[in-house]
Amino acid sequence: MNHDRHRVDAKSLLIAATVATLAYGGAIAGSTRASAAVDPATVTRSFAAAAAAPRTDDAAAHQVKKTRTLELAPLDQAEAAVWAQVNAGAIPGAALAVGREDHSVLERGIGRIGWSSSAAKVDAERTVYDLASLTKVVATTPAVMLLVEDGKMDLDAPVSRYLPEFSGGAKDRVTIRQLLTHTSGLPAGVQLDAATPDEAWRQLLRTPLVHAPGETVVYSDIGMNVLFAAAQRAAGEPLFSLLDRRVYGPLKMRSTTYLPGEGCQTCAPTRRDGGGNPVQGVVHDPIARALGGVAGNAGLFSTAHDLGRFAAMLANGGELDGVRVFRQETVEMFTARQPGTGTRALGWDTPGPNGAGGFGVKASKDSFGHTGFTGTSIWIDPERHSWTVLLTNRVYEPRAPNTIMALRRKVNDRVAIAADDFDVHVNPGE
Repeated sequence: MNHDRHRVDAKSLLIAATVATLAYGGAIAGSTRASAAVDPATVTRSFAAAAAAPRTDDAAAHQVKKTRTLELAPLDQAEAAVWAQVNAGAIPGAALAVGREDHSVLERGIGRIGWSSSAAKVDAERTVYDLASLTKVVATTPAVMLLVEDGKMDLDAPVSRYLPEFSGGAKDRVTIRQLLTHTSGLPAGVQLDAATPDEAWRQLLRTPLVHAPGETVVYSDIGMNVLFAAAQRAAGEPLFSLLDRRVYGPLKMRSTTYLPGEGCQTCAPTRRDGGGNPVQGVVHDPIARALGGVAGNAGLFSTAHDLGRFAAMLANGGELDGVRVFRQETVEMFTARQPGTGTRALGWDTPGPNGAGGFGVKASKDSFGHTGFTGTSIWIDPERHSWTVLLTNRVYEPRAPNTIMALRRKVNDRVAIAADDFDVHVNPGE
């Protein structure tokens, strides 16, 4: 694949069938895509001309929608910031996808998946990354969104309504909303030493609370797995089957899956095994690994291309390419900061004060996103209708200090500038 930056109209993405087998009780259908690459400068000029030109009477009558895109220069700076980290040895490579509204503006593979010169070059469309905690907002939270829309889950219902084994004492007062906002009282993590995934799930559900429900915010992998189990019980089917049918399939996210398989050659490695071999296609997170690789806190794998389509859908109010995945009011409800939970929305995070976290200083107040320990992140800015996906395997034998948060801030700030600059240049009166 040509790694020169290209602009992709989301509606030009085509589908060709293939199948990817998923273990642990279900299967996710897969396919490959072909995307139309065109000259960036030509597209920039055409977008600008279309947006700036006065409308004819006919266009005005039909209320033709103006298409907004992003300025090139700030995106060059965002790419340069990622390349600087690759050249410094902080990450072996990265995949970057940036867009506005329902279309992708940039998809870029940078560096390689490993440190040797023989390692595969990163391909934004085909290199598969361990998403780590992005699983919380690309799998667990969307599943709950669907179930709430379907009337199968109530955010303020006790978890025990759906998962009777999670009960007794203060656990009876823990709600679905509290699991989503990390205010359930569960601890951040737990050591799972069970011999099998089924036993590990039973051990996890027995984890005692360390705080009263609703008392404080503790970012909890345990809570997200309890939520995953409750949602699966409410759905009456494996959550990955629900997600593939209702989210990944309609969005053509054909590289998004659990359990891509040990030795997955398109997967970026995250560690080495006891024999010194790169580990690819096996989840890095120890809790998710103990649970069999299909979990609520981690375990999902995907590409920058796929996550770009997911982000575009959210930035476009829950719809992409004429396919509605979520109602707009559901997207707004789940991505709004919740009272008394710090920066937490329902599953998602929101910007901290003075650019704290990975959002950067220029994010609008309604922005939302999430990060993953392996070096992944996704951000959506509803005010600008822009979105950014940055995937890395920064945990794989870094040769320089970890500056992933600073990199995320720098990239997100440049994307915000790219949106603002385009609007000023094309629509100075708005």
